[in-house]
Amino acid sequence: MCLGETKELAGKYIGLGLIRDRVLPITGITKHQYYYQPKKTRPGREASTITIRLVSGEKKEETNEQVVDQIINLQDDPDTNYGYRKMYFALMMMGYYINHKKVYRLMKEHKLLKKKYKRAEKNYAEYRIVTPRAPLQVFEMDIKYVWIAQARRHCYILTIIDTFTRFVLNWQVDFSMKSQQIKQAWEEVIVNYLQEADLLKREVHVEIRNDNGPQFGAKMIMDFFKENFIDQVFTHPYTPQENGHIESFHSILSRSIENEAFWSISDLVRRLEKFYDTYNNSRLHSSIANLTPKLFWKLWNKGLISSKEMKNKILKFSLNIPYQQIPDNENLKGVPCLNYQLLDAIDNLQKEANGSETLQQPPAQKSPLVVPC
Repeated sequence: MCLGETKELAGKYIGLGLIRDRVLPITGITKHQYYYQPKKTRPGREASTITIRLVSGEKKEETNEQVVDQIINLQDDPDTNYGYRKMYFALMMMGYYINHKKVYRLMKEHKLLKKKYKRAEKNYAEYRIVTPRAPLQVFEMDIKYVWIAQARRHCYILTIIDTFTRFVLNWQVDFSMKSQQIKQAWEEVIVNYLQEADLLKREVHVEIRNDNGPQFGAKMIMDFFKENFIDQVFTHPYTPQENGHIESFHSILSRSIENEAFWSISDLVRRLEKFYDTYNNSRLHSSIANLTPKLFWKLWNKGLISSKEMKNKILKFSLNIPYQQIPDNENLKGVPCLNYQLLDAIDNLQKEANGSETLQQPPAQKSPLVVPC
């Protein structure tokens, strides 16, 4: 019996006085099916076969096959292997005028969709939320371990991240990570970022969050932060959510290198150089308006990013211009950040400093104290 005949039979019994909510379960149809009336309108238009793309200020047509090729090229890189949502923003930043539904359709037709991530149901602990309102206010740092086959031991990766922009300020790799190396990394951060931004004169409160690792709790490190007017905050034991930004970053790093084995520390360094460069300059981040950390920082300083405070006090960001116009927007590569050294120059400095196998950056050439430049 077809659906139409079933609805007719159900209507007949309801007309005889039987209760609707008893008749429908017996006939096996829902309320929605019973009351639905097909619309007498024309079917929707056929799916488009071309996509408009902005190239050098001119709009050009590209076929769906060309769009799919761009998607495949992005997914070939494990650091930009996006699902359809982030792929939609990535294509717009490449100049495409495309709808997220079309991106979904094309990826589905070519079997490029990612498996839907199902979050496990859990009771979340209450904790103090990190809510910076500008770059260079709250930092987080942590250490990750990676196995090196040749040495038959783990290698340590130290990462320092700005929680507002998600930009990685400094990273180091070595078979040991002692307090002296932590201090050396922070000397680089202070000289290259905090000092240039003149935060002390502007009375900007600077906070660094870390877990209770012995390197972070050493007296030398605690005294160093006090001397540099940086408020060091330790998270409570067994509460990684209090250091959530760096934990999220390590999750991204783990997914990128989880299927790779490293014979030597040099192999790991080469892979991490590519990863950190992609993360800061190419990988889109959903928490910062689906932009890269470096681009978000520059657009924020240009006033092209709007923020809205949600009920949980977390900021939600949105871009004030179309994504297609980002590449041509007033030569963004020349945008200064808070009147201090350009991020491009800092990236080059760090790449030069990271040339050695252990990635120990050179000591600061001037006092690390945060004083007006």
